Amino acid sequence: MNGWALRPPLLGVAFSLATLALSSHAHAHAQTPADAPRVDGEYGLYVTRNADKLRVAWLTRRAGAGWAQLVTADGIAGAAVTTQAGVEHAVRFVHSGDDTVIVRYGARDDATDRHETGLRLTLAPRRPPVTHSGVDSIFVMGDIHGEMDTLRTVLRNAGVIDTRGAWSAGQAHLVVVGDMVDRGNDATAVLWYLYGLEPQAEAAGGRLSVVLGNHEIMVLLNDLRYVQPKERAIAEAHGVSYDRMFDPRHSILGTWLASKPAVIRVDDVLFAHGGVSADYLSYSLESLDDSLAAFSREELFYRWSDSTYTTPPDTAGVNRRDALFMGERSPLWYRAYVNTNDVRAELDSVLEHFGARLHVVGHTALEPITPTYGGDVIAANTVPFAAEILLLVRDGRDYERWRFRTSGPPERIDP
Repeated sequence: MNGWALRPPLLGVAFSLATLALSSHAHAHAQTPADAPRVDGEYGLYVTRNADKLRVAWLTRRAGAGWAQLVTADGIAGAAVTTQAGVEHAVRFVHSGDDTVIVRYGARDDATDRHETGLRLTLAPRRPPVTHSGVDSIFVMGDIHGEMDTLRTVLRNAGVIDTRGAWSAGQAHLVVVGDMVDRGNDATAVLWYLYGLEPQAEAAGGRLSVVLGNHEIMVLLNDLRYVQPKERAIAEAHGVSYDRMFDPRHSILGTWLASKPAVIRVDDVLFAHGGVSADYLSYSLESLDDSLAAFSREELFYRWSDSTYTTPPDTAGVNRRDALFMGERSPLWYRAYVNTNDVRAELDSVLEHFGARLHVVGHTALEPITPTYGGDVIAANTVPFAAEILLLVRDGRDYERWRFRTSGPPERIDP
């Protein structure tokens, strides 16, 4: 489709990829403004798999023919495929097996608009462990909210990645405490970046753990009130609603997201996006994750916002799901450990029950990374988003606490 214009997104905000000087074939030789939001590469990539069919959809900077190629895990490159001139492109590859492939894609005639992304094609990925032990250094990134440039700058300054954006933290553990999406312009790119960084960390003997936040659940449940117009425009360019870009039944990114837990523990540090309230003292970390996994496989999960769907008769079960996904005392939403100073007894009971001495949370934004409750809680969500990263370095039974900003040396955080 050449010369296309996107339908105005919701919330009455007029926005289309035409804003980026991308909407018309007449712009084929125009220069994209340096400050224009990016949609090329992983900034606008949408990949789905259905049985042995792999569909790769992407956007180019300017109108023209597209180009794509599939490379197998053993380095065998398939025939390159060329698409018709336009800005939005899609190809289908036939590929069987739950292995890793690399997809190369971009513009046929612009070598600077060529990209590649590694894909893990399993339709039922194993859920990552919810407990980890023997970790000396833990980096913690709070709410990213689509701030791709800031994220990479902070990770680079902290030594988590190198100048190319590749993992360089060795055996350290990076925990992302949710809210990677919404609010910012580059949520799609942030998800693809973390998706690609995860196996790099594992190959180096380290780990990247993603914990779900309330905004990931909101997107998966089709609550799109905080999705930015640019991100909506990308979905419309691909001909789908925004939530469909992350549908766990077909989307590669959606399958990956839906495999992530809501709460994990690394040695004696407990991580959740909002905070674990006493409502969850009847759970273990494993049983909580089992419940989340079971809920996200149900038809109700995919029809949550569908007013025509008949709710299952198990009212108590539906209420449990609602409490986990949207309840103010859910690990995804709880704020009391940051907003109050009067739940010490509850915090102590949660730490004891889950075998932790420290609770790290996001969700509630504070200007610097801030300890609360005498240092037994650390609030890692900062303003601006992703502007700092926490580093915990084991020192005997305790941890030294440091913050890295976008530049400069680390700063010690006192309890």
